[in-house]
Amino acid sequence: MSTEQTQYPKFMNEDGSIVMGIVRSLEYDDLKPFLSTLHSTGYAGSVGFFCDDISHNTRNVFSSMGLYLSDFKEVRVTIPFLGKKVNAYRLFSPIQRINFYVLSHDAQKSFAAKAFHIHQSRHFLYTAFLEQEKAYSKVMLSDTRDVVFQKNPFDFPIDDNICCFLEDPSITIAGEQHNAGWIRRAFGEEILNRIGHNTISCAGITMGSASAILEYTSEMCRILLTPKVRAIAGITGLDQGIHNYSIRMNLFGDRLHLYENAKGPVMTMGLMKKESLRFHPEHGLLLNSDGTICNTIHQYDRHPDLLDSLPKRILDAHSHHAID
Repeated sequence: MSTEQTQYPKFMNEDGSIVMGIVRSLEYDDLKPFLSTLHSTGYAGSVGFFCDDISHNTRNVFSSMGLYLSDFKEVRVTIPFLGKKVNAYRLFSPIQRINFYVLSHDAQKSFAAKAFHIHQSRHFLYTAFLEQEKAYSKVMLSDTRDVVFQKNPFDFPIDDNICCFLEDPSITIAGEQHNAGWIRRAFGEEILNRIGHNTISCAGITMGSASAILEYTSEMCRILLTPKVRAIAGITGLDQGIHNYSIRMNLFGDRLHLYENAKGPVMTMGLMKKESLRFHPEHGLLLNSDGTICNTIHQYDRHPDLLDSLPKRILDAHSHHAID
């Protein structure tokens, strides 16, 4: 892969918005659908990736595209004979918890950013970035590998809100074993009984004004540092439980704006049935229930027939100016 031989799209950082995500053990080809579809929408903002375990070639490509890049290093342990990498804090948290009794609050946050599972530690990375960088007015926190863009992701009235996005309404928090488990382990059975009837909100994409997102990530960090939660901060996916807890316990008040799935700017496809999907009759892009083109599509890879076809449809539709 050579940046000299290939022309890559460039993000010009012109409109005060930034899309931020984590890239761990992925290469440019894995992120190409995300980046190429975002660029095709005419998006004029920034992209920022926090990177761990990426190749020199991929780093060069990202740099040539004008992306903001920052390194992090999640401490992981390779399991002998299996070759599987596991978060080290998950294995050794009883020992490492001592840090929370001897470190200052700032040092605790720095430790958490390195030790917790990346699903959790990313919130410390995002918070530190937003506290330091004041050039941005709108922020999208996004998964990367399984996201594509049909329209500019910020093309809706964000205002000063924290915008969160619901999954398919047929499945509740209590009705999905992983989501129920995260709530139960972090907050207890009583809280699960209290909020479990609600539709799941996906933690993979959260959007808002810069100040709203800083409030959101700061709250995620605060909860992560509480004794019961930090004890299990090495497990995969725990941030989804914290995300749903903070939403359903109304920790953000009137600043929170919840969007129903297939009725807003983000569609989360993981729990959607194939027969519920609607496509534009001409260019085949995914539609909301009211017939509008959904801006951002998350977890499209859960529908294997869309894995290659949807990014191609998006790029083709934009190249032919077929999207209103």
